Amino acid sequence: MKIVKRICIGLLVLLVLIAGGIFFYIEHLKPQFSGSITMGGLNAEVEVIYDDYGIPHIYADNEEDAYYALGYVHAQDRLFQMEIMRRVGGGRLAEILGPDLVKTDRFFRTLGIDVAADESVAIFNKAELKTWKRGALAYLKGINQYLDQGPAPLEFTLLQIPVEKYTPKDMYLIMGYMAFNFAHGFRTDPIATKILKERGPDHLNELAVHWVPGDEMNHIYRASDSLITDDIADEVAAIIDNLPAPFLMGSNSWVIGPGKTKSGQVVMANDAHIGYAQPSVWYEAHIECPELSLYGNHLAGFPFAILGHNRFASIGVTMFENDDVDFYIERANPENANQVWENDHWVDLQTRQETIKIKGEDDFTFTVQSSRHGPIVNGAIDDVKALESEPVSVWWAFTKFPNNTVQASYAFGHAKSMNDAREAAFSINAPGLNVMYGDADGNIAWWAVAKLHKHPAHVNSKVFLDGASGKDEIVGYFTADENPQSENPPSGYVYSANNQPDTIYSAADSGKGTLYPGYYVPEHRAKRILEYLNTDKEWTVDNVKEMITDVITPAYPNLATYIMAVLENEGVLLTSPNHSAARTLLKNWKGTHELGDIAPVIYYKLIYNILANAMVDELGEETFATLVTTHMFKRSISGLINSVNSPWYDDVETETLETRKAVFTDAFDRTIRDLEAQLGPNIEKWTWNRVHFIHHVHPIGKKEPFDKIFNVGPFPIKGGNAVINNTGFYMNKEGIYTCVFGPSMRIIIDFADVENSVSVIPTGQSGNVLSDYYSDQAAIYNEGTFRKQMMNREEIEGKQIGTLTFQPE
Repeated sequence: MKIVKRICIGLLVLLVLIAGGIFFYIEHLKPQFSGSITMGGLNAEVEVIYDDYGIPHIYADNEEDAYYALGYVHAQDRLFQMEIMRRVGGGRLAEILGPDLVKTDRFFRTLGIDVAADESVAIFNKAELKTWKRGALAYLKGINQYLDQGPAPLEFTLLQIPVEKYTPKDMYLIMGYMAFNFAHGFRTDPIATKILKERGPDHLNELAVHWVPGDEMNHIYRASDSLITDDIADEVAAIIDNLPAPFLMGSNSWVIGPGKTKSGQVVMANDAHIGYAQPSVWYEAHIECPELSLYGNHLAGFPFAILGHNRFASIGVTMFENDDVDFYIERANPENANQVWENDHWVDLQTRQETIKIKGEDDFTFTVQSSRHGPIVNGAIDDVKALESEPVSVWWAFTKFPNNTVQASYAFGHAKSMNDAREAAFSINAPGLNVMYGDADGNIAWWAVAKLHKHPAHVNSKVFLDGASGKDEIVGYFTADENPQSENPPSGYVYSANNQPDTIYSAADSGKGTLYPGYYVPEHRAKRILEYLNTDKEWTVDNVKEMITDVITPAYPNLATYIMAVLENEGVLLTSPNHSAARTLLKNWKGTHELGDIAPVIYYKLIYNILANAMVDELGEETFATLVTTHMFKRSISGLINSVNSPWYDDVETETLETRKAVFTDAFDRTIRDLEAQLGPNIEKWTWNRVHFIHHVHPIGKKEPFDKIFNVGPFPIKGGNAVINNTGFYMNKEGIYTCVFGPSMRIIIDFADVENSVSVIPTGQSGNVLSDYYSDQAAIYNEGTFRKQMMNREEIEGKQIGTLTFQPE
């Protein structure tokens, strides 16, 4: 008996020790919010006060120390995210994630982000040791200090990721990946080329390849004014979808001048639309030192806030969506595989060797060839190599010009005038951004910034170009003054919703003007924003909260009503009680996307069935699914629905000529039957909350059982496509709409009370799954409510969860 008792006691002690060990291990991995840390190279003590959302408020005697501390605290919350971001840009995912990522790595290596980063580092190293460079180096030093002193995140242990120090190159790799996110031409141009080549101009002209005439444009007001196949696209889309990092899709921002606000001061709103993922894209931090008072939103591994506000000026950003990618079909020398034709002679291709390290396998080495336009992508995309004998090269603006985003973002945070911000904005060559500006002096501005290139008049840059003759070459660039922009316009506001900017002019075009090509979205969000702003309302933060979470689009009810009118005398509308009820719901729909709404469930399924019925026979299932993900598709929906005699409506697989009405009829009947099978026979239960979800997926959470540990959600969420609260998704045959992208933050700033600005991010401040702040903002984000961006120290101390002090050695 005594032996049994001793064994039981021993087992109990062992269990306690194991439990204690696990507890202390978990506590060890959590972010540290209080205590004291000694750091070599620090000039003076730095205090970091954490508020009740885990946001650091950094108080330092000098800016260099502030950024040193920022690097440390950013790393302890987001180190795995930093690691993924730099590896995506550098084409090094296979090193930690295995052979499934080799194709992705090869694609990014071929594009040359790594090469462009090396070029940027060379410029960085030669630059004078000015404050922006000191700040960047201090931030990287802080990350590395954490690598030396802090625990590696759980993901590093699970994936056995080696710890590598951070260098200036990593900043540029991260920005390279973000720039790639802006380049929608990688998906869109191959599909447009496929349609033109295989179906001809009649089919292509039915799609909104360019801006749709009559759509709302973003108006300019200056201060001085008082063949390749669709498989390419499919494979690029697959590469993008396989990335363990979010993709950028669009954004909203508006800045309301003092003449339209109740406070008499500028009010700004911004919500950048980025692919949902876990952790959230933005990391918030507040810095106070003699040189700087800044509340900013930071990208993982990037030293300076891309957007944010100091006590005088605020900066917001949206995606410009300008066309900054051109595909060229080269002509290869049949007698020399390393030469292509250039105007009137053969020239050698430039070559470089790339080696991809693969976890658990031998290294993979390949050669990248480049023409005058850019890298040849045939080797990086298998379908190009198999289906096109001629080389296909890619011209991408990001790799052609100096990368000034580090300097520009530093300057944004220090802006003391509109001139300061304008100068910083137009130093950016790529990626294309709409920079939104407001300040305490009452100035408002919108600047579309990018190095905008010019083609000859005959060129359609949305399809593959002739790379051999020289006839399709870039002939020049617009100056910064010629870029779309607006400063203190008579309307009293500026806005951006990724829509087409108005006509721009240059000295060389004799006043004819140019609508600059891009991958702009339809006007729907822009029109809704203008409906709000073109009122006599005296704007307040509360008004803007209502506006930024708006879930109404007038455009879709108009289309639904039109479709019902086309089918008005067709028996299909009366096939069953559900058919009849669906017609009534669509005719009475006001465009709302609330959780209890039924009409949007029917509408999106109907639109998908109409367009799939019309287009799959020409494109195939896979390419149609890729087309659905493009802005070109979004712009084309209304035109296709309204085009009575569109060639797309004829089924190429039959000998009879199908009509639009026949397609509408079949699609409506199929929609009702699909939804009955999916959601049951009771149409009153076909509610939006049953089909529209938000799910924040961690890179590790893509596989079981880690999904239950690392992922956040899924949750039903209001909103949808083409509404201001753009919780967007891709239409699909399954009828389950998991949000692919949406507001990556919602920020509202009133310069009458800059210390009481508000914000929210989709999940939480920390990327550490063991942190209390991993997903604590998810509920308020889903509800459409906000929390404060505190800048008042007394208030911050009243909300603090701890103070972390950094001491010099």
